[in-house]
Amino acid sequence: METFDNKPLSASRIKTLQMCSWQYWCKYHLKLPDTTNSGALRGSICHLILELLLKPRHKKHFDAILEKKTIKASKPVDKVVIKFLKANGIYDDENYPLCDKMIYVALDHEFFGGEGGYIERPEEEFKIENESPEYNIYGFIDKPIQYKKDKTVRIVDYKTSKQKFKGEELESNIQAMMYSLAAKKLWPKMKRRIVEFLFLKFPKSAIAFV
Repeated sequence: METFDNKPLSASRIKTLQMCSWQYWCKYHLKLPDTTNSGALRGSICHLILELLLKPRHKKHFDAILEKKTIKASKPVDKVVIKFLKANGIYDDENYPLCDKMIYVALDHEFFGGEGGYIERPEEEFKIENESPEYNIYGFIDKPIQYKKDKTVRIVDYKTSKQKFKGEELESNIQAMMYSLAAKKLWPKMKRRIVEFLFLKFPKSAIAFV
């Protein structure tokens, strides 16, 4: 029989448990097959492309896409996106344009951190085991940007959801709290921690700070 003592929790696990304990049990303990929807798949390929474009050797692809405002300006990027969508059976007139739009929106919002910012590595993994109070959490930070002059770390989390956070969902966001705890552990010299959600479906008002 599986034990639940001190089981590490991610933000997605906690959210699933809050929404429906039965769904949590089926997904994470019974491990029943989970049919991934097109939204989650779009999120996966967008995150992958954005992670790759942060690498210095891919700067020319970033420049091309930003100039033309479309991933079609970079044949390698366009090819990867199309191949992924086709492999998952969702290459159509809805999903491809959405991926194209969301990737561009991310690139158009201080992708490399702006003045004074630097990124050691994207997709920063964290795992925290705390005794008092007792908790055990883990996850990944999409893009941590450090600003040495201001001793600030800015955590950017990409969101490809249909709606933006609002009200209590933004003010008491569990994921943001976890990121703040992780930032305190990963970058102890940074005195200020900012969590920024970047909603890629909303180009005119994409940023939400916590």
